[in-house]
Amino acid sequence: MRGTIAKRTTLSLIGLLGLLGLTAAAAIALAFGRTDDVAARCFKEQGDTAIAACTRAIHSGRFRGAELATIYDNRAIELRQLGDYDRAIADYSEAIRIDAALTGAYTGRGLAYEGKDEIERAKSDYQKALAVAPKYDDGAWAHDTARQRLGVLAGK
Repeated sequence: MRGTIAKRTTLSLIGLLGLLGLTAAAAIALAFGRTDDVAARCFKEQGDTAIAACTRAIHSGRFRGAELATIYDNRAIELRQLGDYDRAIADYSEAIRIDAALTGAYTGRGLAYEGKDEIERAKSDYQKALAVAPKYDDGAWAHDTARQRLGVLAGK
């Protein structure tokens, strides 16, 4: 009888600790989810909704370094795709200022310059993209696109 009571008490204590652990883990995950939600929406959404989310993330002051640079880069992509080349170029430039290893920002800025028919500036950015070793996931895309665009623009 005594062993049964001790066993039940131990199991109850383990259950309680497990429940507390799960509750703490859920609270931590929820807190981190809230912190990163604005940035997540920047990357998850498209168009004006993504631009607004990226802007909120930038203005939140919670992001620094490479993380902030990728938020600027993503907002620039959305702006470029909407044809807002000047704002896209400004955001790509800020991303590069923060993290010069962000290869995709050079290629993206080149595409924006090309959209404005500023071919020499586009070529310059494509060459800069090729000079930066791929460090992030978009590195291969940035190099491939830069090479392809330089080939197309070779005669211009």
